Amino acid sequence: MQEGRCEYCSEIGKCAVCGSAIESFRHVGVRGSGKIHSAIWHYAYPCGHRIDVGKEQPAKPQASSNLAVYNGGPLWKDGYEWVNIFWGTYWNNQPWVQFIDRAVEDIEKNASYSGGLNQYNVGKGSLKSHVIIQDDPPSTISNQAIGSSLVSWINSGTIPDLGGKGAYNVFLPPGITATLGTDTSCSVFCDYHDSASGNKGPYFTCEPYPCTTGCNQCTSSAFDTMTQGLSEEMTELKTDMNPGTGWVIGNEEICDYCDAHFVCNRISTGEYVNAWYSNAAGACWKP
Repeated sequence: MQEGRCEYCSEIGKCAVCGSAIESFRHVGVRGSGKIHSAIWHYAYPCGHRIDVGKEQPAKPQASSNLAVYNGGPLWKDGYEWVNIFWGTYWNNQPWVQFIDRAVEDIEKNASYSGGLNQYNVGKGSLKSHVIIQDDPPSTISNQAIGSSLVSWINSGTIPDLGGKGAYNVFLPPGITATLGTDTSCSVFCDYHDSASGNKGPYFTCEPYPCTTGCNQCTSSAFDTMTQGLSEEMTELKTDMNPGTGWVIGNEEICDYCDAHFVCNRISTGEYVNAWYSNAAGACWKP
């Protein structure tokens, strides 16, 4: 996969939305809201519109179970770290901060769920202390602004510099809308993961406050909605740190494929999680 282009967008020269010339694409690993397909979404540069590449279904497997193929990009290794970033004063003295920290640890330490990713040459990580950003985010914030904010916080020492050896989970407070181009959280997507600068990072997931509809097929609990999205983005970030360059199934990441055949699953510590596809088992993960 060349920088800014992949096999699905390499021949697209004009934006189907606005008609302007496309110089390159930004690839983002996105969990769609409701019936909107979860996949690697392609955003045209410089116009910023999402382009439907028309090939969202997985590629035909070359072997009976080996649906996922590796594109040569960076992968999560042993010793990598997570940092939870809670953006805004809403999170001060909010019990969810501790609950989310615990969920990240539980997901990462689960021998079956995260441990099974070793078949994809992905290692184990740990959780560093969380950071609460005391400046409130704007009511609407773009993906680029989140990436730029992470770089600024690293440079100022506000958050630890992981040096590409880990990633940041960015949690937004209620009432804040995240945007990918003209796409908005809840109405079009639930959450996503990306890199601020390709293979250089910093790598991050974006977790808008749980949507009331479209992002949880198991319970009505907002926290269950959060852990489902968080588990998917953590898994897909580790196996595909710069979206599209790691382990993929056609234009999907390994959880996206299983989202299309959704089954409610929980790990042993109780958190609801989204399944990922296992080449070794030839099936989607289950507890």
